[in-house]
Formats: sequence, C-alpha cells, structure tokens
Amino acid sequence: MSIMQEKAYEMIKRLPDDKLYYIVRMLEGLEGLVLPAKNDDSMTVEQKAYEDLQQFRRCSDVEIDYKEELAQALEEKYASIN
Repeated sequence: MSIMQEKAYEMIKRLPDDKLYYIVRMLEGLEGLVLPAKNDDSMTVEQKAYEDLQQFRRCSDVEIDYKEELAQALEEKYASIN
C-alpha cells in the first residue's frame, strides 16, 4: 500500500459513519472515471434495471432493532386472542 493510500485509509477510519456515506458516493463516482465502462450489451434487462436501482440506494442513519419490531408486530396482531 502506498503512503497516500495509507493516509487516506487513516483519514477514513477516523470519520463518523454518517459522513462515510458521502465518501463512498464520491469514490463510486471516481471509480466510474478510472475503470472502463461496463459492456451494456452483455447485460440482461433485469441486470440493467438492478443497476439503475442501485443509483438511488442510500444508507440509513436510523438503527432498526428488527427483533423488537417483530415482537411489537406480533403483540399487536395477537393481542386480541387472549
């Protein structure tokens, strides 16, 4: 790893998670400039649609406790059975 890569790695390690979203988006943009374009002829319609959807994907700042969500949903649904 070069000195510049190590420096970038250390800077990214110190960033809070909510700021990493922006760094990842910038790196994805840069990656498109450096890497060759994908061959669209070899992609199926489904793969193209998936790639299009990925452009709109965002990371959420909200932490979800899925076990708690499930417990609440089950409680609401089956509360009247007792």
